[in-house]
Amino acid sequence: MIAQIVYLEAKPESLQALLQELTANLQESRKESGVVQFDLLQLQDNPLKFILYEVYRQPADLENHRQTAHFQRWTQHGLPLLAGERVRMLYNVL
Repeated sequence: MIAQIVYLEAKPESLQALLQELTANLQESRKESGVVQFDLLQLQDNPLKFILYEVYRQPADLENHRQTAHFQRWTQHGLPLLAGERVRMLYNVL
């Protein structure tokens, strides 16, 4: 299994719109057969900062995720709501 951790920060004026996009992506992603876990975390001290914690059965499942309609929507509608770049890190689940 592999885990992807994505660090995100919302533009202050875009927080609610970003939450809607993240929630929609999360709900659809959890339906994918290759997804073991897909969680959204919000930093307590700074509600503009988020982490996506995603676990996939195998690397191909992550690639399949990136081809879905909901991921494409996220890239078109969610990414412009971010302050700065998202940071993605891949881990092997031991």
